[in-house]
Amino acid sequence: MKEVVHHGDYFAYNAFKTSVNAHNSTDEYLAICKSVSQWYKSRQRRPPGPVGLPFVGYLPFLGKEPHKTFWNMRKKYGDIISVYLGSKYTIILNEYNVAKEVLSHPGSLDRGPDIFKHLDNVGFIIENGAPWVEQRRFTMTAAKDLGLGKEYWGILIMEELSILIQKLRELKGRPFDISEDLLSSLNASILSLLIGRRLGKDEVDKLHLSAEYSEIALTKTGPSNPTTLVPGLRKAFEIFKIAGYDKARKTILQFQSFMKEEIQRHKTSQTFQDIPDFINSYLEKCSEMSKTNNKHHSFSEKMLEGNLALLFVGASDTIYSNVVWMFRIMCKYPDIQEKVYTELMEILGEDGQAKYEERDKIPYTFAVLMEGQRYASNVPLSPTRRANQDIPVNGCVIPKGSEITVNLWGLHHDPAYWDEPEEFRPERFLMDGGTKLIMKPPSYAPFSLGRRNCPGETIAWKQILYYFSEIIKKFEISTPPGIDPEFEIINGLLTRLVPQPLCFKERNI
Repeated sequence: MKEVVHHGDYFAYNAFKTSVNAHNSTDEYLAICKSVSQWYKSRQRRPPGPVGLPFVGYLPFLGKEPHKTFWNMRKKYGDIISVYLGSKYTIILNEYNVAKEVLSHPGSLDRGPDIFKHLDNVGFIIENGAPWVEQRRFTMTAAKDLGLGKEYWGILIMEELSILIQKLRELKGRPFDISEDLLSSLNASILSLLIGRRLGKDEVDKLHLSAEYSEIALTKTGPSNPTTLVPGLRKAFEIFKIAGYDKARKTILQFQSFMKEEIQRHKTSQTFQDIPDFINSYLEKCSEMSKTNNKHHSFSEKMLEGNLALLFVGASDTIYSNVVWMFRIMCKYPDIQEKVYTELMEILGEDGQAKYEERDKIPYTFAVLMEGQRYASNVPLSPTRRANQDIPVNGCVIPKGSEITVNLWGLHHDPAYWDEPEEFRPERFLMDGGTKLIMKPPSYAPFSLGRRNCPGETIAWKQILYYFSEIIKKFEISTPPGIDPEFEIINGLLTRLVPQPLCFKERNI
């Protein structure tokens, strides 16, 4: 394959030439030649990629959908592409086996330092090494003990969902943009479990604040977002009030204050000190650790604030975006929608509830959701990792310090794994005549790969299944007459669909 040299490598090479010209000593000359030779050999082993521009790298050429640009570059450069995004030397992984090998390597366990920098503090997701292990382990254990993904949380979800269903009934099938109400419903259930109370009717502003925060967290960042990659650009946008970044900063600070207030409420109010919620569980752990001889632990109130933000974002906008995609897809494929409805009614009946733990009872419905994750790929590029050592793969070496991201959209649309990937076919995830699910097919990674994959996968599936199945059972979803479903996206770390009014016509059961 033809060698492709980045602009940064030219600078390094010229520096070596200058050094050679400035020295007359034979020993120094030989030493420099050896260094040049070693540098050139290491460069030959780097993955190939295009030459970008100074300072901005390849950013100006990515277009509105960078994941598709990277996928098209595969024809020229292969499965592993190196590219400068701003000043960051970044590796794009375009193929499943390559991505699996790299993300399973211990050298790729570190998180890229800037991906969530604009949020200041999002807990263990930005930690590396021992703090990441310690915080992730505690957070996930505590979340499970408190009911995340279990029956108690299911009750909370159904309570909030029933309010949304009543709102849809009152509309009597008239076109309605469900976006705001759906997001508020999803947010209310997760917040009640995290902060130990249900927001009151006079606290609607906090639900709006939470919705704005989750949108900012996931749409104003990403592995290809210039404000994430170009040093100082986000701050400049905030100062000069460009593209709403000044308002975004204000929202982030307000949400942080909201979380601090709730923590303080738990510390000072006897009423809240006995509630079995995440805040109390974490504060108890902090107290426990303060009494030990371990002075190097990572438990603190600041980390608690970050973990609350992380759990909220992980169970909010990502789930919301997926449910919106599913409703829009059902409008495009009404025959599939009817098959889902038929299965749900035959297996569960009007009053039965779909449970993630019993998804094998409704294989077609769950296959539709799995295909929705593949088809939409609403997290098209995985959050960046940073190589903490050289990583050999496919005859190349990913150099230490490189940023690494997986083209998840590419994995999900690779014709080597998916026949006609642009088509929506739930049958891809079924076997034995459609009676059994294929849970882990190759090149399927909606929650990423490796040890730093999404920690909330089960939680996400449960909430998506609840909302999707209950609304399909009660309503026929369609676009207004004469209007096709739209799939224009708002790009970021995840792809939100541009809002579109839909009709929710109550079924005659």
